[in-house]
Amino acid sequence: MRSPDGTAIALERITEGPRPLVTLAGATAGRANWAEAARPLDGRFAVWLADRRGKGDSGDTEPYAFEREHEDLFAIAESFAEPVAFAAHSSGAVCLLGAAARGLPAAHLVVYEPPWPLPGRRSDGPALDAMEARLAAGDPEGCLETGLLRLVEAPPAAVAGMKQTPSWPQRVAHAHTWPREGRELGRMPEGTDVLRDVRVPTLMLLGELSAGHLRASTEAVAAALPDAVVVELPGQGHAALQTAPAMVGDVLARHLPD
Repeated sequence: MRSPDGTAIALERITEGPRPLVTLAGATAGRANWAEAARPLDGRFAVWLADRRGKGDSGDTEPYAFEREHEDLFAIAESFAEPVAFAAHSSGAVCLLGAAARGLPAAHLVVYEPPWPLPGRRSDGPALDAMEARLAAGDPEGCLETGLLRLVEAPPAAVAGMKQTPSWPQRVAHAHTWPREGRELGRMPEGTDVLRDVRVPTLMLLGELSAGHLRASTEAVAAALPDAVVVELPGQGHAALQTAPAMVGDVLARHLPD
């Protein structure tokens, strides 16, 4: 599938069903990030994993902007004959909400901890500067580690565990896309007023152990949306798609309508 600017966006179907659901990963994750969590929906939804632009098998076109990702989502929605449900994590969730605020035709939204900018937000500039410095030094792994520790506030032990997973090399390959998304977040207006007209039923996922700023942004977005339900993931943080995919899959199966 191609976006209006000609960028190819890769989609992979992993389940069968009468209704389409398209997933979006966050930051440096590839499209398989949602795979295990989505498999329990087989028979109810045709789940399509999307690589966001600049990641995996999707193309990339400069200059980058969240608005281009919004256009990608509109193009995806228009490529299906049926109304599409979307599920997105982290910065992917910010892009999904931004597109929804622009009128994205969607049947349902699943939003997992979007780092939406709130009034009085902390400055991510120093962390992004450090990440870009690691990239300039030819150290994408150092860029990734810096982002996980300073932006996500992942415990060092959790980062060490992530480095042992099969997805780590792909995350390193995508490290260059994280700072540019962080810069786009910094350009967004503070506050959630733009979301008050998004009248799409929305399931919001929130890790019990997630960092305070991610909990605050998730709760603020949920309060702004007219039709949102928040489900907390006990014992989990920002990475439950990897650490507890069965738990996430159970939540999706219970809360997404037939």
